[in-house]
This record gives sequence, structure tokens and C-alpha cells, in this order.
Amino acid sequence: MKFTVLGSGTSTGVPLVGCKCRVCTSADPRDKRKRASMLIEGDVTIVVDTGPDFRQQMLINEISSIDSVLYTHYHYDHSGGLDDLRPFSFFSGSAITCHVDADTKMVFHDKYPYVKEKPNRDKNIPLLRFEEYQKDPGGRYRPLQFNKLSIQPLRLVHEPERNVISVGFVFNKKIAYLTDFKSIHKDDEELLNGLDVIYTGAPLMREHTKHLSIPEAVQFIEKYGPERGFIGHLSHGKTHIELLDYMPGGIEPAYDQLTIEF
Repeated sequence: MKFTVLGSGTSTGVPLVGCKCRVCTSADPRDKRKRASMLIEGDVTIVVDTGPDFRQQMLINEISSIDSVLYTHYHYDHSGGLDDLRPFSFFSGSAITCHVDADTKMVFHDKYPYVKEKPNRDKNIPLLRFEEYQKDPGGRYRPLQFNKLSIQPLRLVHEPERNVISVGFVFNKKIAYLTDFKSIHKDDEELLNGLDVIYTGAPLMREHTKHLSIPEAVQFIEKYGPERGFIGHLSHGKTHIELLDYMPGGIEPAYDQLTIEF
């Protein structure tokens, strides 16, 4: 299966509108960072998050069908392109299943009251089914299975002061994708041991109340010792080359269209 970084940028994207800094004006295509999203392709096609750049990301990658969407949380930079799922439901004629936590499901139903699960006379509406991640009696998320792809959701905390949670994922016990988070549930940490790849989000070099800083993300990845580590959700603070120079061996800055086979 193939894992493609659709967007490696933070909530504003890079270049930031109106900014003339060295990163935003860089000619290096790896410094052009769309909002965070991932694509998994194999015997199924799954997208993680549909941010404001979702439509453009689908056109660039020539994606014509999606089997399912995994949402990490409801913030706009991860969900603002939800309405652009419409063409996929038009072509399939059936609802696309969107996996969400309870808070995200509530926000989506409130924000998109026109979304339906079944076709009606208005054919210009998205057909989406919001399914909550299920938990076992101990509180851990139950795994999802899509043909040969096993997905284990993880419990993350994004905004501790507001109790905003986020969901991370481990794919086939090989690749972890953890974007907006400040901490991970202690009982889920063991799921990060022995992986091939850990991908984390960290926008800034300095400390952040809602995200890992880049130095913290490096320490986080090194703690679990994967073969490779990537850091995305990047701001316009450092160029790709500067981040490469800063990060230790085995850990790299992510960039749009980066692909990982697994």
C-alpha cells in the first residue's frame, strides 16, 4: 500500500497569505505546504481529513473515488473541505462513510445539516454517513478493518485546557499518523513501539500549548525508535532545507506529495 502526504502544512498553509518571508517566497516546492491530509491507496482508497485544500489535493492526485474518510478532529483546517466530498458520492451513488469521534460528529451535524445518508430529489447534496469510532470496555478504540488494511485509532489530546481531543492512527502495525496533539493517552503508547514509521505534527520550533514543538516531536519520535520519522503540520518558520539540517538522522520534515510504501 502507498501512503501519500497530501498536505504538510499548518492551519494557515504555506505560503501564508500576504507574507513575504524567505519560506513563503521560497522556490523550493517542498516549502509549499497545503493543509494537513493523508491519502492511503491499495485495495482501498482512504483519506485522512478533508481540509480547505481538499479539492485541489484530489485534482493533483487524480483521485476519482474514495472508500472512506478518517477524521482526526473537527477543526476547520482538517474538515473545511468536507462539502467537496460531494462529487465522490455523486459518482458512487451511495453515502461515503466518515469515521469520527463523538464531538466531531456533533459539530458536523450542526454545521452541515443538509448532509444526507440516502439520495433524495435534491441530487446536489453530499451523501455521507458519520460513524463514531467504537471503544472497548477499557476505553481503547476498537480497530477498523478495510480488506487487508487494519487501522488502530489512538486517543490524543489536542487542547488540554479545552478538553479538545484528536484521533491518531496506526496502519497495519507499521505506520503511525499523529497530527494535532499535545499528549497521547498513556495506555495507547505501547501501540507506537516497533513501528516502521512515525509521522507527527509540530508547527513551530518554540513551545506551543496545543501542539508538540519541533524539538518535542523529535524527542517523541526518538522515544519509540521507529526506522523512520517524519514531522509535518509545519508553519512558515523554517525552510525544508533548514529543517533537514536541524533534524537528526532518521527523522525528516514532511513535504507535500511525499510517498511511503508499506
